[in-house]
Amino acid sequence: MVDKVKCLLVDDVEENLLALEALLAGEDREIHKASSGTAALELLLVHDFALALLDIHMPTMDGFELAELMRGTERSRQVPIIFVTAASEPLPMFKGYEYGAVDVLLKPIDPEILRQKANVFVQLHQQRQQLSAAVKAREDVLAIVSHDMRTPLSVVHTTASMLLNPKYTFTPQQIREQHERIKRNVELMNRMIGDLMDMANLRAGKLSIDPKPTVINEVLREAVNSHESPARDKGLTLSYDAGNDVMPADADRARLMQLFQNLLGNAVKFCKAGDRISVVSRTRANHANIEISDTGPGIAAEDLPHIFDPYYSASRKHQKTGTGLGLYISKGIVDAHGGQIRCGSEPGVGTTFNITLPLSALPAQAAGQ
Repeated sequence: MVDKVKCLLVDDVEENLLALEALLAGEDREIHKASSGTAALELLLVHDFALALLDIHMPTMDGFELAELMRGTERSRQVPIIFVTAASEPLPMFKGYEYGAVDVLLKPIDPEILRQKANVFVQLHQQRQQLSAAVKAREDVLAIVSHDMRTPLSVVHTTASMLLNPKYTFTPQQIREQHERIKRNVELMNRMIGDLMDMANLRAGKLSIDPKPTVINEVLREAVNSHESPARDKGLTLSYDAGNDVMPADADRARLMQLFQNLLGNAVKFCKAGDRISVVSRTRANHANIEISDTGPGIAAEDLPHIFDPYYSASRKHQKTGTGLGLYISKGIVDAHGGQIRCGSEPGVGTTFNITLPLSALPAQAAGQ
């Protein structure tokens, strides 16, 4: 998904800044204003701008001095600069171009000309963003294909080679176990491919959902039931308190199942024998509120703000299999349904995910069909 494009306006007259902002404002843009060169430099240290409009004559630091400082700094060196100057002054075209400007506009500025020039640089910046996202996505795919998929693929290759090698003799039970091993790793690779496709769709803002009448807590119950066996095998206690609520919603059942499976699967994976996983669902103000908590290892405070980022390195501390995209995709699913997901955690105490999803006004009987 392409972020809003940022434009910088620099003028010591507040009325001029407001007029320029009105001309350049748009849903795809974020306008930043500075009334001095010093204030502009502070903004340039924080933001990546697609365009900078600089008034030439300002006290303390004029537009030419600001442009020279911008060109001498790596972060702002490539920002396109348009100088603005009064029509009564000698035409500063050549000097403006000497300082790296892409254009010089005379006051009073023709609104349509300014919009068209700004649109060109906004579109160029958006294209660079899209190209950068495409390159990053390609690098992510290559990283997973070359690293994460290598382990299950190696297991499949080694196991198949053993079964085909005449020097090994297996009992029927051992053959079945090896076949199950191959099946598990093929399923793992299939999930990885699915994660990659979801990641690509999320970055393009096109995660597909197919909303239909659904009862959210029925989907949650099914997800909990599917994790009872692996939780029990690991010595964990898994409980679900559904209350008496029925939660009808227009939602994508398969995507909700993917969401709940991701969160419960993580809890089972990271908890150790003796830990507890509890799931609670309640209806509050036309929303389904779902809490999935565990008494597992918890998440460090410095990692917590980033857990929904794709490939965040903290997830690799405990992760043994998968793509590291589960929580990123989970948030995308919740966002696509118009809900919210939050996480609270404390190392050594446990982790709690809170999910809020909007409910429909459908009767429970219709929703369950």
